[in-house]
Amino acid sequence: MHYQRPQAIITAHMNILVIYPYIPYPIDRGTYQRTFHLLRELAREHTVDLIALSEGGERMEHRGVFEAFCREVTFVPFEHPKWPKFFPDRLLNLLPSSIRHWRLPHIAEAIRRQVNSRRYDLVHVCDIVLAQYFLDEHKDIPLSIDRSRVDLQFQIQQAAFNTNNIKDKFLAGEHLAKMWLFERKIARRSQLQVLCGPDDEVFVRQRISTEVPVQVIANGVDLDFFKADINPEPLAAQPTVLFCGAMDYTPNVDALRWFFSGIHDRILQAVPNLKVLIVGKSPVREVQAYAQCPGVTVTGSVEDVRPYYRRSWLQMVPLRIGGGTRLKIVESLAIGTPVVSTTIGAQGLDLKHETNILLADTSEAFADQIIRALQNSPLREHLRVNGIRTAKERFGWRRIGAGLCKVIEARFKPAERKQIRIMNVPLDVVTMPQTIERITEMIDSRQPHYLATANVDFLVQSTHDTELRRILDQAHLVVCDGTPLVWLSRWLGKPLPERVAGSDLVPELLTMAEKKRWRVFFLGGERGVLARAVRNVETQYPELEIAGAFSPPFAPLDKMNHDAINRRIREAEPDLLLVSFGCPKQEKWIARNYQTLGVPVSVGVGATIDFLAGSMRRAPMWMRKCGLEWVFRLLQEPKRLLRRYAADLAVFGCGSMKEITGALVYHKSSRS
Repeated sequence: MHYQRPQAIITAHMNILVIYPYIPYPIDRGTYQRTFHLLRELAREHTVDLIALSEGGERMEHRGVFEAFCREVTFVPFEHPKWPKFFPDRLLNLLPSSIRHWRLPHIAEAIRRQVNSRRYDLVHVCDIVLAQYFLDEHKDIPLSIDRSRVDLQFQIQQAAFNTNNIKDKFLAGEHLAKMWLFERKIARRSQLQVLCGPDDEVFVRQRISTEVPVQVIANGVDLDFFKADINPEPLAAQPTVLFCGAMDYTPNVDALRWFFSGIHDRILQAVPNLKVLIVGKSPVREVQAYAQCPGVTVTGSVEDVRPYYRRSWLQMVPLRIGGGTRLKIVESLAIGTPVVSTTIGAQGLDLKHETNILLADTSEAFADQIIRALQNSPLREHLRVNGIRTAKERFGWRRIGAGLCKVIEARFKPAERKQIRIMNVPLDVVTMPQTIERITEMIDSRQPHYLATANVDFLVQSTHDTELRRILDQAHLVVCDGTPLVWLSRWLGKPLPERVAGSDLVPELLTMAEKKRWRVFFLGGERGVLARAVRNVETQYPELEIAGAFSPPFAPLDKMNHDAINRRIREAEPDLLLVSFGCPKQEKWIARNYQTLGVPVSVGVGATIDFLAGSMRRAPMWMRKCGLEWVFRLLQEPKRLLRRYAADLAVFGCGSMKEITGALVYHKSSRS
């Protein structure tokens, strides 16, 4: 029989809470491109819960888009508070007003409720406006911040262009001083800051913190959506230059202000039939006014930007304020539209002038590069071909997202699974609460797992049953179900914390299942015994969802009707499968079928069905604590268990002596 190595190993899987200040769907802004695609790629590798804020309750109808790849999705409607008056509210508060603008009690409560409901390996927020909720609370959870822009850098640049009088300069200075202090505070709290470009990293290192861990993750493009045509459709009849983006975004407004302050007129002198397309949502009044210029069209929001890319001879990016997503450039590269940009507009993309982009930083040089490209068809084709190749090689979201996952896994990966081996059988070093927590994580992941409750008999059988030993090696969790094993582990100097008996574990799981609304399926046991067990469980756990119970006809493992059993279980869609065929039959059956079943957790529970049915009694608590439960069971079933226990005692006794002797020899040799 061929066994697949388990694919969803719990130690490599993380529970991540992602919090966004908006719902990034439909994808009609540059930042939405980044946040949506990185969220989806993160969810390919890890279990992700999403909290997204909804200003005015907008976009909340798109929950299903995110539920397709996130475990839990919570949308929190909100309204921004009014901007504070300068005195006393703004001046006497140490928080920058742009940060306070996002500080609301019901948002804090929504985050608190989610964090308290589960254990998270990481909280990943978009931008520092949400990081403020983790300064005074939730300090035990690692914090990662994805920054579409570095706020302090952005506001310094914005102030340089938009402070025309003493009042504006004073307000900008007051806000920048507070933002600098806040940025440094966030840097001390965060374990990782994800930035869009190396210029952002240089700024953070020089102006904010030399110690905060940072990682540049450039922006990407949906290569399927922005796909270059093999046979490009004809360009517009007249030379056409495109500028696209959100037209209420200050850097874009400033870019157009610079372009129309002199660059446009200079181009018109050389290319009098020039057409300019300004494409993007929410154009402010200043942007709308440019439609009065000759050959200029301001479209506002469009359903699909791709036809505008394909009609245009080139895209211009006359940005003077840096930071941000730079998505318009990678989209242009992918779809095959040549780009003319300022250096700051293309920072972080590692593009080369005259290879896959044209760069210019003065008004005269920027105009000249546009004129040159419009008048030189071979140059445009050169840029088009190289741009498409660059986008395919470096800017696909699948590649970008995999890079983010690697960074997060390297920095925040949960502690490795700790195991010891006794008689060559692995045993996880876990307590009962830790076992429940691990199983909860497995169920939350929705990936198939199986676990075993190993007692002395398991170890004895695995000495001659290589199939069982391989199953135990590949199990996602092997708990110690034997007090003698706990004692031996202590003698060997590698102590197990406690016994996690299957007959104790199942009631704990049923309690958790009732609380978490897990669906439970019981498989195995004699038909009448199973029926009584189910009735007793329904009485004791009235809110428990029992997905099904089935006692297949007794048969050797290879003679069982596996297809019929599997079909019954799959149709029931349980979260937890409890199998009672006895060891090692139940372990072998689970190992052969758990991947096909797709049940998040399958457990072999042995005689626990008999205990639940009341057909067998558990030993008194004092006997369990003293490791004498086997004596109690022997007295109940002497004919069946006497020979087995005698054989187990002989083999386990010899194996224990070998383990102890080996440990003594090792310690003696290590001292010498």
